[in-house]
Amino acid sequence: MRILVDHGAYENLGDSAMLEGAVSRLTNILPDAEIFVIAHARLKSRVWDFPKVFKQTEYDVKLFWENLFSAMPFFWRFNDYWQRITYKLTLNSIGMFASAVSMPLSNRAGNKNGKINFGKFCEPFDALHIAGGGFFADFFYGEVLNKCGLIHAFSEQGKPVILTGQQLGPFRSHIAKKAMLKALNRVNFIGLRDPFDSLKFCKESHLSSERFDIMGDDSLGLPPPPDDEINKILSKYNLRTNQFIALNFRKARYVLENDNHLKNFAHIVDELAKKYKMPFLIVPVALNPADSDVKTGEKIADIVKVAKVLVLNKDGLTPASVKGLLGKAYGAVGVSHHFCTFSLSQGVPAVCLYDGDYYSQKARGVCGFWQDDRFALSLKDIDTDYAVNHILQVFGDENLRGKLSLLTRDAIKQWRAIFDKQVRKAFRSY
Repeated sequence: MRILVDHGAYENLGDSAMLEGAVSRLTNILPDAEIFVIAHARLKSRVWDFPKVFKQTEYDVKLFWENLFSAMPFFWRFNDYWQRITYKLTLNSIGMFASAVSMPLSNRAGNKNGKINFGKFCEPFDALHIAGGGFFADFFYGEVLNKCGLIHAFSEQGKPVILTGQQLGPFRSHIAKKAMLKALNRVNFIGLRDPFDSLKFCKESHLSSERFDIMGDDSLGLPPPPDDEINKILSKYNLRTNQFIALNFRKARYVLENDNHLKNFAHIVDELAKKYKMPFLIVPVALNPADSDVKTGEKIADIVKVAKVLVLNKDGLTPASVKGLLGKAYGAVGVSHHFCTFSLSQGVPAVCLYDGDYYSQKARGVCGFWQDDRFALSLKDIDTDYAVNHILQVFGDENLRGKLSLLTRDAIKQWRAIFDKQVRKAFRSY
């Protein structure tokens, strides 16, 4: 059996953790299968070290009439606007005006002649698995278009499709939401990582209840490395287990709201430093140049006046090592979904900071899955004293740490049970 695995991992260690968790489990329950993982150029992962895992060339759907204005005098200035229109036209056409298998793909999709469609691209594979992520939102319109097209193409060829660990939405675009609903009706099963917005989305799609379930984040399938490896990293920064607070903050085009909160976040860190006589460690998750947690962390280190803030060097970091480091913190305060998920899944209290629709949904998902509303805190119009007291209360709840350990044990067990059951069920004919 040959399985194609798509994902949303580039230079983001949280996305890579989901990919590694899913692929590791696939190799465990389907040891004879050959697994082909879409090899994004900036993918940071050790997934290639897994048995029978191979690289598969990237693909992109070609937009209808995408370059209509690009070479025209004067009209070239409308090209960006036209690109948005053609994206909607192409997305809306999938399964309506044209079959997905006939849709042309870009030259990088693995054909030497430069001409290939979804039918030829999908032909060598027996099944499709899309590992977890938050890319099914209309802000990431390229991801929505590509993956909806891929789902339809596999379905049209009569091949099974499984999605695991997914966040669905938010969608502001009616066209994108409609396209996602159509795609979901083509999948054999979709596993959700949050029990609120994504679950509501599945119910709106009129899927039968056995075709979706809350399973948690695919990073639950990735264990942290041995303590010796993590202790070596901590020793470089003169840190000790349970004697530092982990931080994470992100500025990016998909979370523009955070541009206004950086100084306030630094102020919160300074106030926490007065309460806790311990250092703070910036733990990066996103490493892309456009949304680097390292760059933002360095700015925080420059702004703070009281706190001792260290910035973790990104060189040599892996999804597992970052997860392991967060498991050694006393507490965690940050924006990244996986920064908080890595912490909570190892019994470390975390407060997920958010603003804007996209990160609000992530924060609701964190609270819902880990069963405590205190795990999220809005940055909008936030009062520093209120924020500090909130964080102190969460970190100081010793019963909460024990509860998290029990929840984690059950969460990992549930994730594996649902993953194994649905993969075997969907792929059994192969």
